[in-house]
Parts: sequence; structure tokens; C-alpha cells
Amino acid sequence: FTQEQGFVLEKNGNASDINIDFVSFKSWEKNGDMLIIKGENTGSVKGEFSDTLIIEKVTDDELILSQSGYSVTYKKKK
Repeated sequence: FTQEQGFVLEKNGNASDINIDFVSFKSWEKNGDMLIIKGENTGSVKGEFSDTLIIEKVTDDELILSQSGYSVTYKKKK
């Protein structure tokens, strides 16, 4: 069984995580072809973070992001 993981990006700039251990997403912004997600590490190494990801593709059903040559495809939950 694979647990569903991902995030919710709200129109107002708020963000939240779905089943991601030790991370709490707080906000997001788009800057050109970059998605910047900010949040807080809640595990043993605590602190705020900001992740910058390249937006490779966006459709009504999927979002493909990459960072450091690694690409992840997110599917929109219906």
C-alpha cells in the first residue's frame, strides 16, 4: 500500500501538505517558471525552509516539477 502524498496550493497563496512526514507547508508563490514553497521542518531538525522548484508542465490534471535534475509528477485529485 502506498500512501498518497502531495500538497494543496490555494489561490490565496496558502499551502498545506498531504501525508508528508516532518514537513508543514505554509505558503507558495510563482515567479516566472519557478514555484517557491515555504514551510517549516517539524522533525528532529526544526526550522523554516523555502524550496524553489522548476515548473516543467502544468495541465488541468497534472503538475510536473523538477529540482536538481530530479522530476516529480503530481496528479490532481478529483
